[in-house]
Amino acid sequence: MNPITTFDNYAVNYQDKFNLNLLGRYQRELVQGAVRSFLSGRRKLLDVGCGPGSDFEFYHSLKLNITAIDISPEMARLARDTARALDLDAEITATALQDFQASENFDFIILNFGVINAISDLDAALEKLHGLLSGSGILVVVAMPPFHLFSFLGNLLRGRVAAAFRRIFRGKAKLAGGLEIFYYRQRQLEQGFRLLERRHLCPLLPTPDQHAHSAPARGITRLLLPLDRWVARRLPDWAGGDHVCYIFEKISGIDSN
Repeated sequence: MNPITTFDNYAVNYQDKFNLNLLGRYQRELVQGAVRSFLSGRRKLLDVGCGPGSDFEFYHSLKLNITAIDISPEMARLARDTARALDLDAEITATALQDFQASENFDFIILNFGVINAISDLDAALEKLHGLLSGSGILVVVAMPPFHLFSFLGNLLRGRVAAAFRRIFRGKAKLAGGLEIFYYRQRQLEQGFRLLERRHLCPLLPTPDQHAHSAPARGITRLLLPLDRWVARRLPDWAGGDHVCYIFEKISGIDSN
């Protein structure tokens, strides 16, 4: 299954699986809280892999000029619906990052919730992003890391021992539809960029999907949510999480071509 088909299929129930899920909302709130101060004084934002426009209302509240792209035509259609509902003038295109062309650079680029993990050629993607950013631009990457405690335990409990260790040591996995995804660490993302801040999302908690389908996972969430929030900015990179939010600044003077 190619990426376009995969993400078109995700669009069908994205709202229920993530936006209406307690831990999905929790992670999005953490990311928005982390990036808010870095958006101060910036106007031109590029949302790469925008999905159905879940962050448009947040961007709109900050009076940002929004350009958004998604490889999935169905996600882009839903994003246009979201923009219309918000009376938001956003430029939304169904395209891959490598095919995207812009007439001007952006102050701020975000790849939210695993967008980077669907990209196999990381070097080319980072080079493209470096070229799209202005000289003082900010890049936010919210990536699935090689290690997440509950994903690891979930694989072991289902007898998927090889998959559990493949994610950690090889940084790869295959989704049910056959799409290969790639897990990245901070050091792999720092090509042409300098880390400003890092926040771990659900390092002690289940994934949104585990939370939705497991009563014990929901009980653990109620117990550990305050601690998870507290450790979000205090863990080393290897500690991972369901996602990790990396906030980078562009290092100027590096040729991106």
